[in-house]
Amino acid sequence: MLHSQAAELKQQGAAEASRDPNSHVTADDAEKTMIEETRKAGGHAYIFNPDASPEEKAAQARSNLPPGFHHEKKHAAASLATDMNDGTPDQYDLPPPSKGGALPVSPTSSTAAGGEKVNGHLSRDENARWVERVGWAPRFGNGGDDDAEGETLMDHQTWVESKLEDKFYGDWYHNTAVIIFACLSSWFIAVLGGGLAWIFIIMAICGTYYRTSIRRVRRNFRDDVNREMAKNKLETDVESLEWINGFMVKFWPIYEPVLCETIMNSVDQVLSTATPAFLDSLRLKAFILGTKPPRLEHVKTYPKADDDVVLMDWKFSFTPNDVADFTARQIKNKINPKVVLEVRVGKAMISKGLDVIVEDMAFSGLMRVKVKLQIPFPHVERVEISFLERPEIDYVCKPLGGEMFGFDIGFLPGLQSFILEQIHGNIGPIMYAPNVFPIEVAKMLSGDAVDQAIGVVAVTIHGAHGLRNPDKFSGSPDPYAVVSLNSREPLAKTKTIKENPNPRWNETKYIILTSLQDSLTLQLYDFNDFRKDKELGTATFALEQLEKDATHENQQLEVMANGKARGVVQTDVRFFPVLEGRKVEDGTVEAPPESNTGIAKFTVEQAKDLDGTKSLVGQLNPYGVLLLNGKEIHTTRKSKRTNNPIWDNGSKEVLITDRKAARLGLVIKDDRGLVTDPEIGKWQIKADEMLQMMSKGQEWYRLAGAETGRAKLTLQWKPVALTGVAGGSGGYVTPIGVMRLHFQNARSLRNVETMGKSDAYVRVLLSGIEKGRTVTFQNNLNPDWDEILYVPMHSTREKLTLEVMDEENLGKDRSLGSVEVAAADYISQGENGEYLVHGERRLRSDGLRMGGKGTPKGTLNYTVAFYPTMDVVDPEEEAEEKATDDADKQAETNGDVAPKDAANGLSITKTESNVDKDPMQMDGTTDGQGLSNATPSPPKLRLTAGDLVKYESGLIIFKLIEGDFSHHNCQVEVVIDDMRFPSYVSSKAKSRHVQFNETGDTFVRELDVSRITLRLREKSDKKGDEKQDETIAKLTGNTLETLKQCLYKPTTLALKDPEGGVTKITVMLKYLPVKMHLDPSESINNSGTMRVDVLDAADLPAADRNDYSDPYCKFELNGKEVFKTDKQKKTLHPAWNEFFEVPVPSRIAAKFKVSIWDWDFGDKADFLGGSDIDLTLLEPLRAREYRLGLSGKSGIIRLRVTFRPDYVTRSRQGSSTFQGTFATPGKIVTGVAGAPIKGVGMVGGGMVKGASFIKSGFRGKKKSEETNGDATPETGSITGNETLDVAKRGAAIDGSPTAGLTATPPHQRTRSFGAQSLASIGGGKGSGADSGVATFTIVSASGYPPSSNIRVHVKQIGSKGAKEVHKSKAIKAPSGLVQWEHESFKLTCTADTQFQVQVKDHSTFGSDDDLGEGLFFVDDAGSGEDKTIKAGSGSVKLRSNFTASETNGSSRDSPKSVNRRSFLSKKEPRDRGDRERSATPA
Repeated sequence: MLHSQAAELKQQGAAEASRDPNSHVTADDAEKTMIEETRKAGGHAYIFNPDASPEEKAAQARSNLPPGFHHEKKHAAASLATDMNDGTPDQYDLPPPSKGGALPVSPTSSTAAGGEKVNGHLSRDENARWVERVGWAPRFGNGGDDDAEGETLMDHQTWVESKLEDKFYGDWYHNTAVIIFACLSSWFIAVLGGGLAWIFIIMAICGTYYRTSIRRVRRNFRDDVNREMAKNKLETDVESLEWINGFMVKFWPIYEPVLCETIMNSVDQVLSTATPAFLDSLRLKAFILGTKPPRLEHVKTYPKADDDVVLMDWKFSFTPNDVADFTARQIKNKINPKVVLEVRVGKAMISKGLDVIVEDMAFSGLMRVKVKLQIPFPHVERVEISFLERPEIDYVCKPLGGEMFGFDIGFLPGLQSFILEQIHGNIGPIMYAPNVFPIEVAKMLSGDAVDQAIGVVAVTIHGAHGLRNPDKFSGSPDPYAVVSLNSREPLAKTKTIKENPNPRWNETKYIILTSLQDSLTLQLYDFNDFRKDKELGTATFALEQLEKDATHENQQLEVMANGKARGVVQTDVRFFPVLEGRKVEDGTVEAPPESNTGIAKFTVEQAKDLDGTKSLVGQLNPYGVLLLNGKEIHTTRKSKRTNNPIWDNGSKEVLITDRKAARLGLVIKDDRGLVTDPEIGKWQIKADEMLQMMSKGQEWYRLAGAETGRAKLTLQWKPVALTGVAGGSGGYVTPIGVMRLHFQNARSLRNVETMGKSDAYVRVLLSGIEKGRTVTFQNNLNPDWDEILYVPMHSTREKLTLEVMDEENLGKDRSLGSVEVAAADYISQGENGEYLVHGERRLRSDGLRMGGKGTPKGTLNYTVAFYPTMDVVDPEEEAEEKATDDADKQAETNGDVAPKDAANGLSITKTESNVDKDPMQMDGTTDGQGLSNATPSPPKLRLTAGDLVKYESGLIIFKLIEGDFSHHNCQVEVVIDDMRFPSYVSSKAKSRHVQFNETGDTFVRELDVSRITLRLREKSDKKGDEKQDETIAKLTGNTLETLKQCLYKPTTLALKDPEGGVTKITVMLKYLPVKMHLDPSESINNSGTMRVDVLDAADLPAADRNDYSDPYCKFELNGKEVFKTDKQKKTLHPAWNEFFEVPVPSRIAAKFKVSIWDWDFGDKADFLGGSDIDLTLLEPLRAREYRLGLSGKSGIIRLRVTFRPDYVTRSRQGSSTFQGTFATPGKIVTGVAGAPIKGVGMVGGGMVKGASFIKSGFRGKKKSEETNGDATPETGSITGNETLDVAKRGAAIDGSPTAGLTATPPHQRTRSFGAQSLASIGGGKGSGADSGVATFTIVSASGYPPSSNIRVHVKQIGSKGAKEVHKSKAIKAPSGLVQWEHESFKLTCTADTQFQVQVKDHSTFGSDDDLGEGLFFVDDAGSGEDKTIKAGSGSVKLRSNFTASETNGSSRDSPKSVNRRSFLSKKEPRDRGDRERSATPA
């Protein structure tokens, strides 16, 4: 102290001597003296260059601050390391991953761990420790019963006081007792012979006691009275807060500038992202709150609130213009509050800033503050604030004119009240009672981003364009990008690109988010080796946009610096939310759903008994290195001279994309300074196994590579729905079964459309991720979907959300309500551990609620069933388990595993103090989960490629490994069978080569006939419309053959696009059979294409006056008209001889009707009769003739129907029934044109031959596959005349075949009939008729307008539509007749190919006008006669001839000629070199 005072006097003397003009002491001498004396006294002194800038002086001052001088602010975000493979080798040589080194938990520790309660309440042992040391454990209240309402002093009386009557009440018995004691004591002393001195001693004792007791009684009485009066006063009166107002008067000048600066920085960040396009910029030019601080007028407290709640009402005011309590000097120095917003209009150099001024603000109100307490630190859980009444607000706003000429818009009539109402309307729902504004204090102060994380944001920085250096003489920049929130501390950084204003980074950074109210900032810098890196500008993305849409791709963010554009950065921003458990009605929170991806907080807390023999002095300087997949992710602080270090910064957050494969490691090193730090011990374990150890309470691990030493490692896990990221598994967990959801219909749905009705569909959500959806029924509030979806399930804790949506063309689809299905209601396990089948498909009719709450509106009718998967041996997992077992055995042999005996005799007691924990008790005790109590595991099935055909239904698990793409910005989709929407969509491939390592699955109903499609698309269409301009390439093949090729081994597939580009994708497949018997309605035999030949009718009733009718037929499928024949004039026995084809999604559920009508010109058609057609009687590929009695007066119609099994893709209902258009009706032709057909055997050659080809294709199986019980004669034509006779007046046939025919029940099968045909479902041709060469000659055209320039177009009709094959010369028709010479052409086709003739009026410069069109077939009878085809008002005459190919017979008879090769089956030997294989990546 004396030295400090002497130094201060010496400094003052030097300063005064330097000011004396007669002294030889200069100012520099005085400065040196002051610096030296300050340093001698222990202070800090700095010398600055007077010409230096303030920034340089601040940097010099910061460089001399001691470490830890400033407290680091913990932000609510953290950067994440990931387990994605970057192709680099491991940095450390670690032991194989093993859980064998986990030390067992002692019974004491286990009991303590199990005895802890939720909500911060402590176990009995822990409570006793608190009582022993500090008196009581943390608790709410005083530990006794709650104070009763209206309690008084009478409630505190003693037992004696309660027994005394009022007249005896008081402390008189105390006085009596003292008198009696004095008398007896005096008598006793007199008896003993004591003197007078003893009497005085007794009197002194009694007097002192009496005085003390009376003082205590008065004091206690006074305290009780004052407390009760104060308590009553708190409930009725208010308290003054002048003490805090006095504090604010002195504190406000210090804090106001800092507060205003913080507000300006935050608001400017928001304004920069919200500037309208027609403005150049928005920024705060000034923000001043004034020199008068806010005041707290009074406070009212509610002492009878709950023990964990503090409730107060605060009356506050902020009236800077009230100067009644100011002194004259304060008024003179007063600064009024003012906010100046600069609105810059124009662009760049041609812009003008306009100031909007708001000043003289005043604010007052009554606020209720509710503080919720908690036992854990920081002991305040949250603070809730609300206004009990509308606050009073006043201000002066000058939008134009600035400070001098500004006009207060509040003077305009009605405007002031309108603005105030807008303010109240916006703030009211937030914090006007009963609404409260919560401040989560505990979360804000926890500093742990994992505990309060709401999700992960993936920022993909592709590159930048047009970056400009602010310094024009600096040349091209060396840019790199820094990711942060609100331009605070850096969270991630890209690599540096040298001398490139258009850099390409293509890097993805992952950041934990705790709030979406911040702004994501990308700060771009110019790297320099010598000087400080120069900031090029900042790009900003508002995270609140992720609330509406979690994916924002191809964002072009403008880089701004000093209000000017400095380039553009291209990014993708995707948000992946944390999967939380659902809160049930009783307040408990369910466990979160299972996920293989998530956020993990890996922590090393401490180590004990490290091997000190590796140090010369026996004491180490240890520090820990945390590893993920062998890569260093974090280094702890270095402890000094200890073998039992404790690290307070040993945590690191990581993003795990594959929990089963991720390896967590620890290496403990000894800090040696200049030399290489030696390793003291190391350990490695898989993340999934470590979580299992954590659930058992095992946190200590024996270090490998050391004689002694153990470390305490913990792992916190939060599942995240990570999808669409290349390199991640997408959170895939192997399913335990599939849930079958049959959506039948919905009734009385909400109508959210202004015009029309809702376009309804159902989607199935699992953990918030869409797993499937139905087709859309447009403009329908009572949709009948009748659609079945299969959803893989992973746990009994999962819940499915069935949500009915309204499809929107623009914007997001809107919810119409949802219901929840708990997996536990349908999934159960047997005694042997196997999951049981729940096949009871009971109809459920549940009301649809918005968000699961409120009054239901609309009903969803559906059924639910569960079918478990078989437990199949996975070769990869089997190899990993074997390697782990070998590692455990090797570690046990080397002594790295905790021994099973009590060799060291260590014992622990689990307490809250990490330092006092001893992790081991070497008595070999287990955690109570031994093998004796474990559930027996079911036997596993070893599946080979040859066994696949035994299991009809199952899950195909496909792993997308990598791809080499011909296009960028595309994605891979997997489509199975008749599914309209893809079963899996990969992440976007931003570059030509992508490492995916993604996993997905799809359900296969019939493996033997299933078709799998792999397609490359530019973007995914939520409506399921496969647009050709978006599909780049597509590859389709047989699912069974594909699965055989790719089962458990990576295989490279090649997709060729129309431009010649080749995309190679490496995949690996697995198969999990499902224990289920497929319902007949879901078989391929129940769906397909139906060909209906409308032959003739007889005995129709007469509807016209001439005793005839003009009959035509209409066919309806499921209430929609699908075909109408041509009318036959004046006949009661018409012969139409027409046919059509229509897709049938379900034969069992189909309602197929035919009706006959009488055509009348200009009048409504008359109904002649109708009948239902039973499609369940059809057998695949066998023509059946129906003779149907009509429901009218009389008549019979004769039809021939052939059903070809195939998958039918459903589409949106409302515009068309099925995908695409129906086949164009045609005529059945024979050798004699126009003659009616009387029997099946006389069907035209194309029909017979086509059926024969298909029949041979279906039966062309190997011998090993011919013994499956399908006994069908292998003939080359359609067999038998299956004619059904009914009464003329019957309504419909009974469906029984004629005698002598053996008909198999339509859906009793061991294998699908469609399983025996690959050609029928794989090719683009509807039938397999003879192929050959057709020759056409266009002869003439007549009946068209004389001025027409006639041109004839010929088109070939196929499965993909009409394709033009020829067009004639254009010839003028002055007389209406046109003739061509040598207008012939040839083409290759089949005998039953249909053609179309179009006649057009050709125009040289404009578009051609259509004159008519007609259909025809090629003449395969060889007559060579001219054929007249009606086309519009005229007709076209042409000649055709068909010559069959010579190889047709052999190809038709031999099944080997059918092109049945799968897209993965082996090619010819000369092409084997084209196949590419790649090994599974490590």
